[in-house]
Amino acid sequence: MIEPGDPFTFGEVYDTNGPAVMASVAECGGEPKFLGILPDDYSKVRERVKVALEDSDIVISSGSTSSGPGDLFYRVVDDLGEPGVLVHGLTLKPGKPALIGLVDGKPIFGLPGYPTSALMIFHVLVAPIIRRLTNMAESRPDTVVATVPLKFFKARGRRELLPVQLLTAPDGGFIAYPMQSGSGAISSFSMADGFVDLPETQEYVEEGEKLKVQLFGRGISPPSLVTVGSHCVGLDIAFSLLRENDSSFLGRAINVGSVGGFRAVGRGETDFAGVHLQDEETGEYNLPFIQRFHLERSASLIRGYDREQGLIIKRGNPKKIHGIEDLIRNEVSFINRNKGSGTRLLIDMHLTKLASSRGNDLAPLTRQIRGYSYEAKTHSAIAAAVRNDRADVGFGIRTVAEVPGLEFIKLDDEKYDFLIPTDRMNKKSVVAFLSLLKSKEFSDALQRRAPGLTVNSQTGTVLFQPGFKN
Repeated sequence: MIEPGDPFTFGEVYDTNGPAVMASVAECGGEPKFLGILPDDYSKVRERVKVALEDSDIVISSGSTSSGPGDLFYRVVDDLGEPGVLVHGLTLKPGKPALIGLVDGKPIFGLPGYPTSALMIFHVLVAPIIRRLTNMAESRPDTVVATVPLKFFKARGRRELLPVQLLTAPDGGFIAYPMQSGSGAISSFSMADGFVDLPETQEYVEEGEKLKVQLFGRGISPPSLVTVGSHCVGLDIAFSLLRENDSSFLGRAINVGSVGGFRAVGRGETDFAGVHLQDEETGEYNLPFIQRFHLERSASLIRGYDREQGLIIKRGNPKKIHGIEDLIRNEVSFINRNKGSGTRLLIDMHLTKLASSRGNDLAPLTRQIRGYSYEAKTHSAIAAAVRNDRADVGFGIRTVAEVPGLEFIKLDDEKYDFLIPTDRMNKKSVVAFLSLLKSKEFSDALQRRAPGLTVNSQTGTVLFQPGFKN
């Protein structure tokens, strides 16, 4: 772990918890003092906590709070004085390994190391105590009631504090998309508007269920442009260019896959969806699915850009992977894309063809693939898994393979298009986005920053509008 701004090399991670907790303490009226990053050395941790107890009213740490052989903090707290550790472990997600201690009348809080866990535990457990001690006036957090657009399962047997992103519904209410990317995903957590408190007795949340969302701040700042659909690096580039051209621009991307994008457009929840679904019979992208999702009267389809899809492997190809048939080798581990994504459908189309050529069905074939049930939500996550030895091979776009120095085996050229509710075609931010698509600025940016993504002669043109076809 290194401090933000220090040179970054493989295997290191920036300390986000230190600055985040410092800012949170100050927001509650406290005076934070940062005592640095510590190694997993018992004597050094004990000495630093001892100094902190002498100079401070409250001690807060993050990390080393679990019960594994390398976790030191609970032993340090018990060793420094009475009564020591009061609570170690909560039936809560995120934040299960949190610690509460008391040494010589001073409270000690051991926050988990994962950023989302640390900040959630601080928000619900530590912040109220600091505000009480600083005589800061207590105020109830802002809350809104929001509808959940999809069914999902929660942590069984544990209370769950689930971060959500909020969108405005067509009826003026709110829609809450759960952020289930894990406790270590600080970039995702930073985009959350608030969280829902799900009791330990609840096992799942039903589609259409209404939940109370506790906001992290005061009020909600609506984004300029919302996309709910398939993840793509090209969209990230487009949003960055829109911000450069207009400093007030605020884009929001919720990655739920192409199928989720079609459904979100159908419900009127989004300004547009990035989609890349291929029809198995005709080979055509996206257009056939407008009728299948019953969007002939409510959505328009705009041609986007071309993407190279294929296998992402380690540099040097140590497992000698050359095609889709190598996924069923016993010594090869695979990382899959999430159900509902266009890439997942493309993967299954290739595997179905492979199974058919062997006189088999898809299901028996997938049981031979190590990691087929292990899913990632984005192309970047696929590349990270291969790069960090969590898988030998994944399936994704060339862009994420070449940027981190992996290798790529091309299998497909696909069309990544944009599905837009027709009643939002004239929205100012949508018009700006469509204008950017046809610009040389965007074409040059893709060529420079995203190998494997290229505009084509139709980029930015209308492929379908209700009432007529182009």
